[in-house]
Amino acid sequence: MAPALPPQRILCIKLKHIGDVLLMTPAIRALRRAWPESAIAALVPRGTEDILEGNPDLNAVLVFDRGAGSWQVVRALRRYAPDLVLEMGQGDREAVLGWLSGARHRVGYAPGRSGGWRRALLRQAVPWNGHQHIVETNLDLVRALGIPARASGPVLVVRPEARSRMAARLASAGLMPGRPMVVVHPVSRWLFKAWPEAACAEVIGRLIRDAGVAVVLTSGPGTAELEAANRILARAGGPRPAAPIINLIGQTTLGELAAVLERAALFLGVDSAPMHMAAALGVPVVALFGPSGEGSWGPWGEGHVVVTSPYLCRPCGKDGCLGSKRSDCLEAISAETVMRAVEPLLSRVLGAPFPPHPFPLPPGERGPKVSPLPPVGHAP
Repeated sequence: MAPALPPQRILCIKLKHIGDVLLMTPAIRALRRAWPESAIAALVPRGTEDILEGNPDLNAVLVFDRGAGSWQVVRALRRYAPDLVLEMGQGDREAVLGWLSGARHRVGYAPGRSGGWRRALLRQAVPWNGHQHIVETNLDLVRALGIPARASGPVLVVRPEARSRMAARLASAGLMPGRPMVVVHPVSRWLFKAWPEAACAEVIGRLIRDAGVAVVLTSGPGTAELEAANRILARAGGPRPAAPIINLIGQTTLGELAAVLERAALFLGVDSAPMHMAAALGVPVVALFGPSGEGSWGPWGEGHVVVTSPYLCRPCGKDGCLGSKRSDCLEAISAETVMRAVEPLLSRVLGAPFPPHPFPLPPGERGPKVSPLPPVGHAP
């Protein structure tokens, strides 16, 4: 049930994390294509707004600051005065803020985590489909408006100033002109999604020695992430590497990270926002998945590879095995398995094969699963 007329002002609410905010941009693009004259704004949490900087489909980005008074957010929403709100989350806040915005037409998921009362705050309730990619789930709200939306890729804009700044920074760190580089993002703010440090360090060494590529090591700014990534750096840094290991651990803004990812021949990492950023920029991705489900949260688009292990209990969606904050299904993935996933993608980009494997898997051994994702994306 669509509004009677094309709405003058549309508000999309997503009060989740950086990757979630990026993955709602295909829905925003579908709205822009359907109603090119409408104003479209997004309400997102503070700390995620930079991922939408320069997005050509948005007229405004409103920030929800958990530390500030809720009345300030409500006042901003009232000032914007949307006709249509899409509540792209299952939480209470999206429903309440959508209702407080004053919009006459409010579309969201039902029942959500809040039960039946949440349905009363919506004009139109859409079932949550957890068996598809989150990009498609976001688009279900757009399709409920009568728009036959077909998914495009996530929209991520690299700003020229960030591109220039990071090009100079990479050069000063030792990246020679024309030298291919791989971005390795081995940790997450949720450490139960992280891969063992020793295995990651081994893969970095193989990339440098065997492929002759530069490795850029990145992480988020959290203390645990910084400490883990620095331990990996200490393990991987050997004497006189054939190509540099460039340390950008916790040292980039989202815009700067996008400028670095844009230059990468390959992204290797765990389920994280940078993984989604790399895929949005068209960079081949090798992603390691443990408790989270690649069917819903894998890198969007074609040409990516997901590495998992054959644990029947995954994806469980839990914070580690028995609440331990560590995941057996990730720890079971060996460095050799990851290299077998990396090599075909990187060889295709570099135009040169890798040397033979020094440690092939024993005959008949059932190793972790390495699989290209099925085609889920479409060209923008």
